Parts: sequence; structure tokens; C-alpha cells
Amino acid sequence: MIQPAEAAVGPNGPAALAVSSGPEDPKPGRTPAPALDAVEEDRRESYRSWQRIAFIWAVAWHFSLTVAVVLVAVEHRPLWLYAALAGMSASYLLLQHPWLLDRREPRAAKVHLAIVCTLSFAIVWGDPSLTFLAPVVLSQFSPHSGFGLRGIEILAIAAAGLTLPIALRGGPSWGSLAAWGLAAGSALLINLFIGGFFVEMLKDNDRRGDLIRELEATRAELEQAHHAAGVLEERERLAQEIHDTLAQGFTSLLMLVQAAEATLDSDPDTTRERLELAARTARENLAEARALMGGDPTAGLPLDTALRRAAARIGEELGMATAVDIGGSPRPLTANVQVVTLRVAQEALANVRKHARADTVTLWLTYGTEQLTLAVEDDGVGMAEQSCDGFGMRSMRKRVEQVGGELTITSAPGAGTRVEAEVPYE
Repeated sequence: MIQPAEAAVGPNGPAALAVSSGPEDPKPGRTPAPALDAVEEDRRESYRSWQRIAFIWAVAWHFSLTVAVVLVAVEHRPLWLYAALAGMSASYLLLQHPWLLDRREPRAAKVHLAIVCTLSFAIVWGDPSLTFLAPVVLSQFSPHSGFGLRGIEILAIAAAGLTLPIALRGGPSWGSLAAWGLAAGSALLINLFIGGFFVEMLKDNDRRGDLIRELEATRAELEQAHHAAGVLEERERLAQEIHDTLAQGFTSLLMLVQAAEATLDSDPDTTRERLELAARTARENLAEARALMGGDPTAGLPLDTALRRAAARIGEELGMATAVDIGGSPRPLTANVQVVTLRVAQEALANVRKHARADTVTLWLTYGTEQLTLAVEDDGVGMAEQSCDGFGMRSMRKRVEQVGGELTITSAPGAGTRVEAEVPYE
């Protein structure tokens, strides 16, 4: 048996779930916009089709009532029959038709069935020529009955009840019982055929509604997964930016303060120089933090200027010789290429600061035909191959690979380290 409250077809039911048809960002894990538009259009067309079916059903119902009104007028039957027929029309328009459109409130449909069954029984009792109304009223059970055994039982009981006046009005007799059985059987067979088509239409709409509901649920899950992936990606991006900028700046500050503390009593001039360098580093770090929050990671500096400043800072901190060599024909760079290149240089210099114990470090920036090449080389203690996979190294490699470039790290114990990044132009 079809449950009206669960098999909603109208705008509030499964077939009318809200499906955004606006432009979508074509990222992994998100339903493409054309698919959503197709689902939304299918939902609208499904509802329009159902509106047409409900309208045809209403026209057929009122056509039967009009025929009954004409028969009452021609045969000069009692006036109360007009009132009964008007009540059946009003019940359909106020209760049954709205329910057919959205099928959200089954109580309205049940009240309608009770009203029209009572009025139909009275009409057939008052005028046997209007017995044809019995199968018409019986058709109102079709949306609730289905084609199962229980549905057929409901239709059979309703058909017998609606045509019962035929057996009772003239007194029980074999003739009246036969007429009753014939009328009830005819009403039942007619509605088994008509109701069958109606029920199949309902089932088709319900299946479509379930499909759209499943698609919408899947889309919601994909949106949630996409949001979670976006949050994780943004968190990783911020972690990289903080590691490559603020964390390195704080490391420099800590080393400078510790160095100043070591010469505080013995060499005031050196202490003052280191504290001044620490203050300048703090200001630069603050500027980088503001630039990071303002969406300008390069702080408005050209790439070669930013590289020279980074090299000069580490030279002053560690007292080592630094050099920056710019080769090739400079060309305008996108912000993404500048950020990736600068961050690789900063991380490579940070590794020099923490691990290399080098005397010199050199940066080469070469503008090639199709790509920008950055190389950072020191003459420090170097490292074993298995040590080239720390967080900083992975961060550099991931940054370069995200823009389609390649990172190469060459190092051996006692032979220094060379970090080379090839970044394609965008």
C-alpha cells in the first residue's frame, strides 16, 4: 500500500529537493554544475508533469459530477442532490487536489474519502440512476491502495459499500443482490484498470523522487568531503607559510638573542650589533606576517631583491660570506612563481643556518627560456641521502611539484649541499 506521507511527489517531497543550479567550482569531490542543472530541470519537469496529471484527474472528477447534475436536472430529482454533488466538488478542490500536488498531509485525503463516500452513498440511495458515481468515487482510493492484495481488498470493500444502496433500496431480493454484485464488480474491475495506471504513475514519480533524493544526499556528502579537504589543504598551506616565514624568523631571533647574551659582558659593541640585527629581523618578520595575512606573501618585493635580503640576513646572523648571482634575461613573473621560488630559497637558507656549519653560501637565479632555475649551494658539512626527507625538504619538494617543477637535492657528508629548483613560467 502506498503511503502518501512517504511517497511525496510535489514541491515538498523527494522529487522537489532543493538542488542548486548555480555555477559550481569544478574541483575534485564536487558535483559538476551541468549535472546539477540536469537534475534540477528533471525535478521541475517531473513536478510540471505531475501537475498536469492532477489537473486531468480533477477535470475527469468534475466531468462525472457535471453529468450527475445534468441527470438530476433532467429527471427533476430532489434539490438536496445538488448540494451533495456540490459538497463532493468542494471536498475534492479543498482536500484531495492539494494533497495530490504535494502528498504531505494524508489526513486531508482520508477526510476527503470519508466525505465523498458518505455523500455518494446518499446520492445513490436517493437516485439509483446515479450509481455510476460509485466507481468514480472508488477511483479516489487508487492513490492509497496500490496493486497488492491489501489494496485489492480495500477496493473490493469500498466498491461493495458504495453500491450497497442498490441492494437495500428496494428491499433484499435475488434481483437486487445480483444488481448489487454486478455494480460492485464492475466498479472494482474498472478501478483495477484505471487505478493500476494511476498507481504506476505514482510509483514512477516516487522512484524519480528517490533518485533525486539520493543524488542530493550524495552531493551533500561530496560537498562536506570537499569542504573538509579544503580545510585540510588550507591548514597545510598555512603550516608551510608559517614554517617558511614566521618560524624561520623566530629561529633567527632566538639565535641572535642567544649570541648577544653570550657577549653581553665581554663585548658590548658586538652585543649591540646583534641586538640591532635582532630588532631588524623582528621588524622584517612582522612585515612578512602582515604580508601573509594581507594575501601578498612577497611583501611587494621583486624576487631578486627578496633573495638578496634573505642572503644578507643569514650572512649577518652567522658571519658567513654570501653571494647572489642573477643570470639570463629577467622577465615578469607571476606571484605564484615568485612565492614558490622565494620559499624554496628561504627553506634552503634555513637548513644552512640550522645544519650546514658552512663558511659560504651562494644563490643562483637563472631566467631560462621556459623555466626559472634557483640553486642554493653551501660548503658546509653536507648530509647523508636519507637525511634529505625532513619536513622542510618535503615542503620544498611539494611546493615545486604543485607548479609542475622539479626539485633536486645533492649532498654528501663533508661535501656541502646544493638545492636546485626548476620552476616553469605560468
